Amino acid sequence: MSYYAKLNENAKLHAQFQANTAEMLLRMQGYDIERILNGDNSQRVISNMEKEVILKEHDANKKKLDEADKVFEQVKTKYESEVIQ
Repeated sequence: MSYYAKLNENAKLHAQFQANTAEMLLRMQGYDIERILNGDNSQRVISNMEKEVILKEHDANKKKLDEADKVFEQVKTKYESEVIQ
């Protein structure tokens, strides 16, 4: 995969992670995106167990993002070494 394709893929992953983080923060406060989109801004109480599940999902997504960053750094290093030569 070319450097620029990997750059775009990595940027997309970061944008998705940022959007997922915003949604996670809303969910932690008891809001739901689907309900908000339908005009229902009500808040519900989230149990500690539900919060733990949400945080585990977020942590798993962060690990995937970190792995993708490592792969991107390898591609970037290879690209830079080829360009310099």
